Amino acid sequence: MSYLTPLYALSKRNLILRYKHSFLGFLWGFLKPLLYLLIFLIVFGSQFTSTNDHILYITSGIIFWFFFANATTQGTHSIVQAAGLIKSIKLPTHFFPLAEIVSEFINLFMALAVYFCLMPAFGLQFNVHFFWLVPIVIVFAWFTYSVTLLLSCLHVYYRDVGLLWTTLQPALFYLTPIAFTEEHIPIRFMFIIKLNPFYYFIKLFRAPLYFHTAPDLLLFAKLAMATTLFWFIVNLLFKRMKNQFITSI
Repeated sequence: MSYLTPLYALSKRNLILRYKHSFLGFLWGFLKPLLYLLIFLIVFGSQFTSTNDHILYITSGIIFWFFFANATTQGTHSIVQAAGLIKSIKLPTHFFPLAEIVSEFINLFMALAVYFCLMPAFGLQFNVHFFWLVPIVIVFAWFTYSVTLLLSCLHVYYRDVGLLWTTLQPALFYLTPIAFTEEHIPIRFMFIIKLNPFYYFIKLFRAPLYFHTAPDLLLFAKLAMATTLFWFIVNLLFKRMKNQFITSI
């Protein structure tokens, strides 16, 4: 409990710095996905002729993508950027990438609030399956934190990691059926799509939000177990490398 206060303070600090001197402030958490939605409707609109409620289809994926992309991008640089604090204040080093996850989680919560207000006009149907979003978001946030922890750790020693991750993100985005449907993916390329873990999370999110059904429980169980294993591996690596952070940052 003694560490919750500094974690809250770090998360609050991140949000304040991110939206400092911004006129729209927290609204950017939803406006950015909305702008991408408009672009996709213009560029890929013809691809959705066979898809009902394509605005709902795109938005139900893109909100979670921005949570993942923003959290990992900010978190990758979090330890290096907090070098002064790490050297002067005794705090667990993993708090700095974790604070980025918490900050972005607040953005996600607000974006979802706007989503639930606007999307009924585009086909969203409120149903009992929405409760599945809670465990899915928890596992997804844990996966995002694990990726962020790994990237932030490697970035301390190899500064190219931040640039490489920023470069790879667009490729990862377009390997996920967000701006297009799975039926437009050639069968010979499906194995590449299925190597992308975000692809499976999107399938879970779209079950209650777009298809108005319960998610695939077997898929959810597999993702939860894979995320747990991934976190343990990353956590062991982080513990082995963190002792050298002070001399490297």
